[in-house]
Amino acid sequence: MLPSFVITGYLGSGKTTLLVNSARKHFKGKRVAVIVNEFGEVGVDGKVLENSYSQVIELPEGCICCTLHAEFERSLAEIREKYNPEILMVETSGASEPFPIIVSLQNLNCTVEGIICVVDSANFHRYRDKSTALHQIGGSNIIALNKTDLAGGEVVEELEKEVKRIWERYRIRNAFTGEAIFDRVAVYRAVRGALPKEVFSGVFSLQELKGFSHNMHHDHALVHEILTVRGGLEEAQRILDSLDEEVVRVKGIVKEGGLSYLVNYSFGYRDFAPIEGDVKESFLVLIKNKG
Repeated sequence: MLPSFVITGYLGSGKTTLLVNSARKHFKGKRVAVIVNEFGEVGVDGKVLENSYSQVIELPEGCICCTLHAEFERSLAEIREKYNPEILMVETSGASEPFPIIVSLQNLNCTVEGIICVVDSANFHRYRDKSTALHQIGGSNIIALNKTDLAGGEVVEELEKEVKRIWERYRIRNAFTGEAIFDRVAVYRAVRGALPKEVFSGVFSLQELKGFSHNMHHDHALVHEILTVRGGLEEAQRILDSLDEEVVRVKGIVKEGGLSYLVNYSFGYRDFAPIEGDVKESFLVLIKNKG
């Protein structure tokens, strides 16, 4: 399964800058695919491969950027076939909400590692009443207060409180059960879209995760604990329910009834996806923010 991040936010908030800079800084040595779901200048040079619905730009350091003209699924299929990326980053349109993209990614065999909403700290007052902006905040589990250097300390303090209130009111819920999709939201302050490493930590491929079952010790700097799970998905759910705020991610593979499930927890968002293949024993990797 392909790990993916979704970046949303209102027009002009700094999504593309955050996306490209994050790919270059935090995923060096990885093949990163970047899909930009709107027209605009991405600020890079490179070879452009054009077809009827997308432009694919080869970025430095192994990145690929696709400016989407039409069908999302066709563009993603093209990129996977041509470049076999290890990580996918998707920037939604500034006039759209992120949840439909999340559903599409899950249907396309991708795991959602985080939904990041970029907020323009200096200009939020100009669009704070826009319905799209409110639902972009509510549809995310990570909020980046961008351009804090242009807003001033007191403005940013009040803005952080405001976006948390908006998130509480507009966070998305299961239409059938009414249960919130996200348990919590993480808020970060950023200048020119720079976010800390922990936001992008613990992005393991399926093959990397399967290796944990054979060697239950791992020296990754952000891995706090590796747990053996003997009670199937029910025990895994109990573990996720009991996490403290310092645990930002949980990854693992859990066996249940002859099937294996990829467990993915990211800043309050959880997902259980059936996968092919077996593991030696069920386990979860807890990734903790060391501050």
